[in-house]
Amino acid sequence: MGDMIPQHFIVPSKISVPKLPANTIDRTRVEDMFVAACESPLIILKAPAGFGKTVAALYGYYAYADRHRGTALAWLSLDAEDDRPGAFIAYLIAAVNHAVELSEVLLNQSETPAGNNMRALVGQLLFELDQVESELMIVLDDFHLIEDEHIHASLGYFVKHLPPHIKLVLTTRSEPPANIMSLRLQGLVAELDSQQLAFNLLETKAFFQEFANTDVPDEQANQLLDQIEGWAVGLQLIVLGMRNNPSLAALGENLSQKNLNIIDYFDSELFDGLPAEVKTFLLNTSVVKRFNLDVADALCPGINVHEILEYLKRHHLFVVQFNEPRDWYRYHHLMYEFLQHKLLVAHSDSLPELHLQASDVFLRLGYVVGAVDHAIRSGEREQIIRILKKHGNELIHKAHYDLVRRCLAELSEEEILEDANLVLVRCWVEAIFGDATLVHDFLGRARQLVEAAPVDQRDFLRAEMLTVNSQAAFTLQFFERASAYAREALTLYEADSIRRQSALLILANVLFEQGDIIGALEIYEESELLSRQESNYDAVLWSLNQQAVIWKSRGDFVRSAELSREVIDYAGEQGVRYGFNVVFAYINQAEIALEEYHLREAKQLIHRIQNLCETWDDYWQLHLQGWLLKCEMLKGKPTVARELATEHELILSQEYTADVLMPYSTEVQLQWWWQNGDLKKIKTWLKAKPEVSEYRSIRDFMLLRAEAYGLAATEDFGAARRKLKHAIQHAETKGFRVEVIRMALLKAAVTDIAGDHEQATRQVRRLLPSAASLGLVASWLFLRQWLMPILERLMRSEVFPPEVAKYADQLLTLNRQRNTADRPGGEQIPDALLAAGVSRKEWRVYKHILAGMSNEEIAGTMFIAVSTVKTHINNLYKKLGVRTRREAIERGESLIAE
Repeated sequence: MGDMIPQHFIVPSKISVPKLPANTIDRTRVEDMFVAACESPLIILKAPAGFGKTVAALYGYYAYADRHRGTALAWLSLDAEDDRPGAFIAYLIAAVNHAVELSEVLLNQSETPAGNNMRALVGQLLFELDQVESELMIVLDDFHLIEDEHIHASLGYFVKHLPPHIKLVLTTRSEPPANIMSLRLQGLVAELDSQQLAFNLLETKAFFQEFANTDVPDEQANQLLDQIEGWAVGLQLIVLGMRNNPSLAALGENLSQKNLNIIDYFDSELFDGLPAEVKTFLLNTSVVKRFNLDVADALCPGINVHEILEYLKRHHLFVVQFNEPRDWYRYHHLMYEFLQHKLLVAHSDSLPELHLQASDVFLRLGYVVGAVDHAIRSGEREQIIRILKKHGNELIHKAHYDLVRRCLAELSEEEILEDANLVLVRCWVEAIFGDATLVHDFLGRARQLVEAAPVDQRDFLRAEMLTVNSQAAFTLQFFERASAYAREALTLYEADSIRRQSALLILANVLFEQGDIIGALEIYEESELLSRQESNYDAVLWSLNQQAVIWKSRGDFVRSAELSREVIDYAGEQGVRYGFNVVFAYINQAEIALEEYHLREAKQLIHRIQNLCETWDDYWQLHLQGWLLKCEMLKGKPTVARELATEHELILSQEYTADVLMPYSTEVQLQWWWQNGDLKKIKTWLKAKPEVSEYRSIRDFMLLRAEAYGLAATEDFGAARRKLKHAIQHAETKGFRVEVIRMALLKAAVTDIAGDHEQATRQVRRLLPSAASLGLVASWLFLRQWLMPILERLMRSEVFPPEVAKYADQLLTLNRQRNTADRPGGEQIPDALLAAGVSRKEWRVYKHILAGMSNEEIAGTMFIAVSTVKTHINNLYKKLGVRTRREAIERGESLIAE
């Protein structure tokens, strides 16, 4: 899963603007260069450690803000741990929100643990930044720590689309990645490097005058600059070293970057001369990357940490202070590296205890991620166990499986087996995203924990273990076993226990897979209500999605679409708008729009899904090509469809396949091959894939239709008809109304191809009323070359009820007009009006009506008689189901909006 960081796991100091250091001088030259660089949207400060990049960015911002009043500053101090898309975007959004107010929806979305949704979040952030009225500068400090290609790509996209009032600043020790630096060619990047950031003669003299009260001659200052090459930290170290060694020449020689051993220099010239308590403070607090007074106090018992901090700040000893209500600090990178080295070499025995103290204090302050990291580094299993017991369920609930796994990896199986909560945490992780085959045996080994529990807790504990066992069985597709475990668990839970939710959800999933959609629907509804009470948003969304799919299969498209919208709305409220469940909701909406021949709406939904999945596995983009292929097949655009089919067919050869999605892709690809006579590919597929022998679920029916296309293409009509007949019988008994009609239409087409035209006609006649009651359109048009001629003959020879006849006329009209909207220079008829049977001329009349023109004006514009206009209008009224011009305008506006 993903690696998003919930807001309560955000480290405040990382998004706090550092305070201006006291040991700086006026460097107007650098500030002016920085302000000039702000003509570009991306400003890069690139130099080795210690050249003052962070200070330059701070002073540069204040100089810019002096000339652009009201400019806000967002600051993010990056760590190596931020080199993950989820962590990076979560901190970026938090940092921006620290400076300007972002929507609660976006903040919640950045907490989402599901899915790699960085590009989508970047897009939403850009949208909200565009609405910000003030100017904003965003600084990403130490960007060289970020090496992830997805982050680089998303940041390049971010820079390209930055609103003009937003500036992005990167400080880095290394050359930024190629995709970011390629923005140079577009004039989007300005750079300040080590040569521009280096101290010059005047600045060097001013520095010594200010902080060493020494007037250094030009010749000696130039000599120092040559030795340290304008290195800002080098100047600071020389000033500090002058307390013990007043020889500037000797100090400068020692600091020559060509012969620099910074660790030895820090040790001999700086650290050795410090008071003992200051040394202890520096070493102990260096075990963490940043600290406040609470953390320092926990790591340095018996020391007045407030006085030590004041000492460090007063003597400019490389401590950086952040602006927080409760101040946080970090050490300059060079100082931090020295202290880490010193701690490891000279005080390694104390490291485990220091990490344990850090874990305790981070846990007490609510920073669970930091607590986990230091608990693992401490090697203290009891601490890890305490964290898992207290936060394990919460972390699983929020889908932080990787974090839980890190903890579990430190424990032996024997330690886990000593506590029921740890056993359940381990088994849920394995059942959902690990090795589900391990769960049953592991729970068996933990059976004694149930017997050892208090009597009044045993049934609950048994129920919990049965439930996770059920999930593991379901993951392994042992549906009967999963059902038995879930049903037994439900008998053990208290009737009013919200923990019943998990067992109910698994049971509903089993029934759905077994084709009992009516039984599954009722249980999904109950599970949804309990999941809401438990605040288990993932279970709520899944239950709603499954209900939507079931109602769609039963033919209630309105109810299904409502439930999909509820998924999207609820996900937005919970801050998970870009997860898998939301994608499935959009897919459901797209399928309904496609079936009702609202092609424009369907394509908009598909493109929306493509944006959501942009940084996901390639499999998702290939799958969505299949949906676009369906649209083009319906519109009759063979060139576009052929290109899409060529790209989409790659999905059938991929090893990784999502059970939920693969049948959709398989069906559309086989349909395309069948209708385009690609027998070689069809035969290859038929040989490689097992026959469909069970007809229980929607996926079974889709795979069966794919197989039927292949059998029809190879002229095995008898097998195709026989399999379809059996599947139709199963679908009818289970209430799959839409699937029944889709398979029956295919069976009629195969029957007609086989030469039994009378039987095919009887089948179409029998299907027409049922299809009309559901409003199916695409299912006919996919088979237009066989079904439309039959329908035309029926309409000429037989009389149907008015609603059925109108429905058939609309199908025939759509078949005739399917290329009209796409002809060069042709009128674009809205899909909803095409579905209503509106012709091109009627659409032209309708457009003039919607523009407020009278009949006479329309006649003059179109060069036709007023009586002809009235005829078109009367036909329009009938097709739209309206009686007046006002009703026609209202109806048209609503249809076009769709």
